[in-house]
Amino acid sequence: MKKIIVTADKSDRLLKILEKQAPEYNYSSFVKALRQKDIIVNGARQKENIIVPKQCEIICYVDDSALKKNMFDIVYSDDNLVIINKASGIETCDGNYNMVSELGKQGLTVFPVHRLDRNTLGLVIFAKSIEIQKKLIEEFKSGNVSKLYYAEVVGNPQKKATLRGYLVKDKDESVVKVYDKKVPGSDSITTKYETIKQNGNVALLKVEIKEGKTHQIRAHLAYNKLYIIGDGKYGKNEINTKYKAKTQHLKAYKILFNLADNSLKYLNNLELELDNRF
Repeated sequence: MKKIIVTADKSDRLLKILEKQAPEYNYSSFVKALRQKDIIVNGARQKENIIVPKQCEIICYVDDSALKKNMFDIVYSDDNLVIINKASGIETCDGNYNMVSELGKQGLTVFPVHRLDRNTLGLVIFAKSIEIQKKLIEEFKSGNVSKLYYAEVVGNPQKKATLRGYLVKDKDESVVKVYDKKVPGSDSITTKYETIKQNGNVALLKVEIKEGKTHQIRAHLAYNKLYIIGDGKYGKNEINTKYKAKTQHLKAYKILFNLADNSLKYLNNLELELDNRF
């Protein structure tokens, strides 16, 4: 039996909150748990799919078999690092269900070099030693590693654009806010995109960022009225419902290396690229 604990990030139906905030588990397992009164909201067992207020604690007990399979694939590995194609629903290194612990179960001790949001798909780099981790983090800081993303949005994007702004992280609300001008505690951000496909008001963008701030792409695009399909935090509920999107359509599809460190320069010839399916 597995114990799942989530705090509702907004008011919604009980099963919908569990489906969204614990996507690594099969939806049918939540339905079964509710039927068996194995879901507790603020200390009270539930048997109905009630509306749960924001910030309520939800505890759910499910069978061990409820966990989804194939949450990641190893797409590249050598003596220094491993690169993973991560599915939606698993954290990079935080929480109870994350890549570091899952790779550890396979006998791989790894150290995260950068992160992807839990519900963002795509390529993530892990070092196999602290020394290599430090080197790669320094290469990221120096701008020698570029990450490219696919984002499927609803809106009216330009053919090409460079968005600039300032980002502030609100830790209490677990969100970030974007501003046109510098405000106290803000960091400057630059988000570049190119529209590579347009179908009505749905567009597929190729996005590149240098800073890699928390939720940067999601928040910066939304601030410019380009809403990522399936994004429950910065997107639009009516859009997500219309396109029946349960996870956000954002994927880190390519990593480009231009490394200066002699021991890692061999990675400059590495070519890895994922498709644009979500």
